[in-house]
Amino acid sequence: MFDHLVESNNLELEMEDHGLILPEDMDFIKAMIEGLKDRKPVQWPYNGRPKEKSFLYEIVANKSNGIDVDKFDYFARDCYHLGMKNNFDHLRFIQFARVIKVEKDGLNHICSRDKEVANLYDMFYTRNCLHRRACQHRVNTIIQYMIAEAFLEADGHIKIKGSRGKEFTLSTAIDDMEAYTKLTDHVFEQILELDEAKVPNSSSVEQDEAKKLAEAKKILKRIISRDHYRFLGETKPRQVPTREKINGWKEELDQARQSDHEFEPVLNRCSMVAAEACQNLYDNISEPLLERFPEETQPQKPTEERKRRWKEELAAAVPEGGDGGVTLTAEDFVVLVATFDYGMKDKDPINNVYFYNKINPDIAFNITRDQVSKLLPACFSEQLIRVYSKKTDDQSVEAARNHLVKWCEDKGLPNPQSRALPQ
Repeated sequence: MFDHLVESNNLELEMEDHGLILPEDMDFIKAMIEGLKDRKPVQWPYNGRPKEKSFLYEIVANKSNGIDVDKFDYFARDCYHLGMKNNFDHLRFIQFARVIKVEKDGLNHICSRDKEVANLYDMFYTRNCLHRRACQHRVNTIIQYMIAEAFLEADGHIKIKGSRGKEFTLSTAIDDMEAYTKLTDHVFEQILELDEAKVPNSSSVEQDEAKKLAEAKKILKRIISRDHYRFLGETKPRQVPTREKINGWKEELDQARQSDHEFEPVLNRCSMVAAEACQNLYDNISEPLLERFPEETQPQKPTEERKRRWKEELAAAVPEGGDGGVTLTAEDFVVLVATFDYGMKDKDPINNVYFYNKINPDIAFNITRDQVSKLLPACFSEQLIRVYSKKTDDQSVEAARNHLVKWCEDKGLPNPQSRALPQ
């Protein structure tokens, strides 16, 4: 896309007039947008800037820890428009940012003052809040799903002219940047304005296309009238303990063990037994246990095949009291999975941030979570399985909710929050 914008607007001469060296600076700009993928490259992979300027690749898209101006920008923008409090002060971060050569990998990194670690945790917490309240809000995600569903149905009816006069559909426009730049919000209105009566329907294929267009228009009209698929509830899949969590257990047990030794003179027989059990647990949570789990143990997003199977299971999960005369099929359910994290899957991003202190401003080091606060999260990622009903009448929605509760019980998953009963 960047190459297309430069070429179509004849920006090469403009860039050279402003002192840019082409194509070297073009490569540098694209690499900054893409970010440094390999944190420990054997050979420096970029032509735009030498290895000594590695910190420049952490400004726009920081793949090492996620602290970059892209986040600073959309945090400020989205929090302002959503009326949310932005706890992260990016100007303060910039004030204390410092470039230091890190001995561990021999590269220059953007480091922060040690006292700013809490401010950085606030940044990732703000990111999580934005995703929960806006980016991946349950209404937002189902509307995105319905738009994608409508676009798939109308795919063959929208023609977009690209380079050399070639025509592309909605799904193929991404292969041609000229066509892709024309893929604007107008497509939504364009589908609504199409007349399915004018679509040839002499053959069975053409009749199917006419039905697809009618279905696409129906879905988009439901979005406009806010008759979107009804949210039934959400549950959490069973999660495998992550290395981060296991290491957290080890830290807590080690501290508990040390505390027992500190107060050994006043230990009674009962607490001595507890201390011995703590020691045994600590010994067992060791490398052999860690080796049983891969580096990234966050559950992968379910495939479309698994979601299809879940929908079939939901339709078959008839509660003991029956359906109340409502017939539900797998096609009546929509299953979406939302993932919330601190930007690095199941890992603590602060582990990849380098800090310096006032005494030694040229020495970079890491700060661990237990050095900051015991109130910080031990888990940095979770998934939610959200279930919706395409039928929106009260009787069908109630029956679908009962199916969801029964499905959760059968799978050993937590009950949806709206249906959780007091114990």
